[in-house]
Amino acid sequence: MTRLRFFPLGVLGVVLAVSIGRAEVVPLSDLVNGGTVQSGDKVFSNFTYLVTGDMPAAGDVNVETITDQDGKHGLRFQGGFTDVSGGSSSDAVITFDVSVAPGNGNLISGATLAANPAVFNGEGLASITETFLPDVTDDKLVVYDFGGGDDKLLDSTVFANALATLHVQKDIILHATGENAGVTLSFVDQTFEQVPEPATLSLLLGALGLIALRRRRSA
Repeated sequence: MTRLRFFPLGVLGVVLAVSIGRAEVVPLSDLVNGGTVQSGDKVFSNFTYLVTGDMPAAGDVNVETITDQDGKHGLRFQGGFTDVSGGSSSDAVITFDVSVAPGNGNLISGATLAANPAVFNGEGLASITETFLPDVTDDKLVVYDFGGGDDKLLDSTVFANALATLHVQKDIILHATGENAGVTLSFVDQTFEQVPEPATLSLLLGALGLIALRRRRSA
C-alpha cells in the first residue's frame, strides 16, 4: 500500500501528502468487484471492464499505481491485449472514476495517455481512445499504431475547467488483417495533472504577499 508522509509548508502550515512507498499492484478483477486504489493524492474507483475477441480476462490484467517524471500520479494497466488474424477485431473497454483525496486542496486539470500498441507481420490497427464524459464533452485522447510506421504513442490534454472528480472511458481496439498478422498491446499508462483549488491558491498568494511585505519592512 502506498504510504504518505506529511510535512509543513513554510508559515502556511499547509499539509501536503507525498507518495514515498512502493507501487501497489492489484488485479483488475479485484477493482471491478467494488475495489478502490489510491495513487498519490488520486483515488480511483467504480471500475468496469468489458471485452470481446482475444482480450484478456479481468484477472489477467494488472493495475499498478505510478508516478511520472513530472510527479503526476496515475495508473498502469498491464496485460496481454492481443488480436490475431482470422476473425473480427478484439475490443476492451475500461471505465473508472478518479477523484482528488480529501484535504489535498487540488483539482484535476488535465490528463496524459501513453501505451505501446504494435502491429506485426502484416496490416492491422491498434488504438486506444479515451473520453471523459459527461464531465468533458469537447476533448479526448488517442494513441495508435496503424502499421507501416504510422503511430502515436503519447497524447495529453488540459481541460477548460478543473474538476474534483473525473469519469474516464478507455476503449482499446485491436484488429489484425492478413494471414500471419498480429496486433499486441502490453501496457497503458494514465496520469493526471492538477492545480490548486481557488481557495487554496488564494491562501497561498496571500501568505506569499505577507512574507514579501514583512521582508520589505525589515529591510
